[in-house]
Amino acid sequence: MRHLAFIAPLAGLLALPAIWPGPANAAPAQCSTKIEGEPVTIFYDDEEPTYSSFRERVFSRRNTCPGAVVITYLMPDLTAEERLVFCANYDPETRSHSLPAQGPRDAFGRCEEPSNTCKLVNTTKEGALGLVGLGEEAEEGTLTGRLSSTISAVTHSSGAMVLSGNAGSISSILTTAGTTIGTALSTPAVLAGAAASVVVIGGAVYLCSEAE
Repeated sequence: MRHLAFIAPLAGLLALPAIWPGPANAAPAQCSTKIEGEPVTIFYDDEEPTYSSFRERVFSRRNTCPGAVVITYLMPDLTAEERLVFCANYDPETRSHSLPAQGPRDAFGRCEEPSNTCKLVNTTKEGALGLVGLGEEAEEGTLTGRLSSTISAVTHSSGAMVLSGNAGSISSILTTAGTTIGTALSTPAVLAGAAASVVVIGGAVYLCSEAE
């Protein structure tokens, strides 16, 4: 079983108190949280890799969702390994999760430090492959042009290619590569952020920036 929980488009799922589409032979477990301030109950298989540690098991006894479960719920089309590049954005004051972020996790799957919020961006398979190629060039130091000194790239242990730089540089190189992601980065809200990154994983592309 690849998915722990089914996710509808975010606008639709927030109106639902609970979702359980899993197969009859799944080991049922459930937890509660808030996403974008709205209460959500997540039903999932507690034997899947996302339910990954003893701490998470203890934590969930209070019926509160561990961050790793929330990320799986929000990003069901990625494998457990592919999701490792992301962490769960959590506000302790409102006790609410928001969109996933790109950054290191704590023991409960939450972001260890303030991390850029990520959004899935529509692009073609060729566009995603082109970004991986650009990232490999940047990682190897063979990327040419004026942006070569302002763009960095690293291959994450999950297999993700992560290109990082300021929003303007990321926008320029993506536009040069012929992808529409450059347009998404060029919005005033994103350009207001000092840093941005693009994560290419599992054929999907995520734009991560300081702007929510």
